[in-house]
Amino acid sequence: MLRILVLSALSACAVASPLGHATTMRGGSTKPRRMPTDNAPLTGADIGRVIYQVHANYPGALREDEFVAQLHAELASHSDEFGSMTLVATSLCCDEINRGLETKLAQKFGGNSFSMGGLAGFPFGGVTSFGAFAHHIPNPGSALVVYGPHVGVDANGAVGKIDRRGLANSGACCGSAAAALANARAVLAEGGTPPAPLPADFIDAQQSWVAHALLENGAAGVVGAPNPDAQLPRALFSAQRKAMEKIITAAAPGNVPDGNLIAVVGGIQINTPDGVSDYFLPIVFELRTCDGALVKDLMVR
Repeated sequence: MLRILVLSALSACAVASPLGHATTMRGGSTKPRRMPTDNAPLTGADIGRVIYQVHANYPGALREDEFVAQLHAELASHSDEFGSMTLVATSLCCDEINRGLETKLAQKFGGNSFSMGGLAGFPFGGVTSFGAFAHHIPNPGSALVVYGPHVGVDANGAVGKIDRRGLANSGACCGSAAAALANARAVLAEGGTPPAPLPADFIDAQQSWVAHALLENGAAGVVGAPNPDAQLPRALFSAQRKAMEKIITAAAPGNVPDGNLIAVVGGIQINTPDGVSDYFLPIVFELRTCDGALVKDLMVR
């Protein structure tokens, strides 16, 4: 069970309470604001703003190193095959800021990872990529699938933005998700929902499907939320969870080696400025058979 994960996150939240001299609203930025200075080192106030906003908007989120270490310990307690004989598959956004989590996972589980993800973290590799991944799993061994959308918190505490190397101002994070949200606002303002897109060309097909997925998974609730940028990854996660379930159900049987377990972890990746750890909010943590059938739900509710 992930009771340790939840307790660790709550402890971190208590330590990272807002600074006494600043007023912070959930999902908003903090005064005094950090002015753009082309990647100036973070101050203590900057760090406090970022950490507070992470825990205020995503309670239960863990620093990435804590998440990976505790994930490894929990899975190892269920099977000796989780560790060096594990193959990791990720479905995370192709944004370069997300590669750190893949590296940490590979260091704990087998040394490398297979990528299924595309824009916004959707598993665009689909059944074909999962089938290929399954045929690469050591036997005996195990599989670990980690998926989810991502969201940034910049040095001013703004959710949905991130400070990037060499740029004076923070920008959208996730950019694909932000574009889908802009599309949803326009569609909802016109009072309709278009049919599923059928791109005539592959050159921006992924973004078409991200936009449609949001429309089908709570776009109105996101647009009407107190902070749409903070709510956005939750709606996208709902869509991705359905997609991953369909993929595993279709592709695990007959492809994952007999007797091997599949661990499935879904959540929200939270990117932060340099000088602050990135975070991961686990939402789904399951053990499944080689055929994809649920063995045990490992999340603490």
